[in-house]
Amino acid sequence: MSVEKKVSAVVVNWNGMKFLPSCLDSLFMQSYKKLEVIVVDCASEDQSVPFIKSNYPLAKVIELRQDLGPPYAINLAARLAEGDYILILNNDVILPEDMLSTLVRKMEEDKGCVLNPVELHWTGEYVSSGCHSVWIGRFLYKLIKLKGDMPFYPSTACCLVPKRIILDNPLNESLFMYEDTEWGWRLHLKEIPLKVVKEAFFFHRGSGSENTSYSAKQAFFMGRAVVATCFICFKIPMLILMLPVILCNYIWQILVYAKRKKLASIISYTAGHLDFFTKLKVFIKERRRVQKERVIGDWSILKIMTGSMDFAKNARNEWLQNTRAKKRVLKEDLVHGSYNR
Repeated sequence: MSVEKKVSAVVVNWNGMKFLPSCLDSLFMQSYKKLEVIVVDCASEDQSVPFIKSNYPLAKVIELRQDLGPPYAINLAARLAEGDYILILNNDVILPEDMLSTLVRKMEEDKGCVLNPVELHWTGEYVSSGCHSVWIGRFLYKLIKLKGDMPFYPSTACCLVPKRIILDNPLNESLFMYEDTEWGWRLHLKEIPLKVVKEAFFFHRGSGSENTSYSAKQAFFMGRAVVATCFICFKIPMLILMLPVILCNYIWQILVYAKRKKLASIISYTAGHLDFFTKLKVFIKERRRVQKERVIGDWSILKIMTGSMDFAKNARNEWLQNTRAKKRVLKEDLVHGSYNR
């Protein structure tokens, strides 16, 4: 009989006081009991830390004096974690009580991979199964419809990963935000599988602490991440070949902001692209390491990027057509209505 593995749940928090009760309640209600809960507070200005210490004494709290971004928080907690597996979580998620048990059972069957459950909005609407390649794959898929069987990168709103994988492949702290695309890309380069457990799901508010997906802050870090990620992960010939696609993505995102009359986000997104050059020495160093360790080529990566669009479409259709899954969501009642808090 195999020994039950310990899981360390890492919740990254920044001014998320209004989300923490639902998130932490759902964690401590998990049917999987060999669980360590770590909350990394990124210099919150609300009452998050006193609240956690008063109401969740079993949770370990790491208090940072400065907000250095989710990648730093996750990497730090992973190094300090006692678990064999790391469950990465946003602070605005709610987990059905059997979700972790389902993920661990799948991980034990399929070791050496990164697992995502299906992501639903707090309203119960389908969001995604892992994440497809938005910056590059979206445009390539319009040209050629390749089939795919996996996401391009894991949603770090909720994913389970063996501790050794995250220690060997830490998230990129230089990006601050939108690090999950670059992380997934690097995992693919080393042929580490990314999989979706269709039997498990979680609820996610989405951009909870930031309030909006179109904030100027997020636009800045997204802009920088697009350029930095492509620079780090592509070989130079492919990077040059993909420059028109990167430009198309820039124009598309600017039009999205313009449609929503987000002038500040347009300026910040452009500034993020330009800010890439201020940290060029750092990104060059990271690029050298990634290129040295990679085991597959860029054409294989392009196939995965494009195929992730097909995977996303099929996964969505499968979920929506699965009436049993729909009924299950209703029976869970979104974790006893705690999403209304």
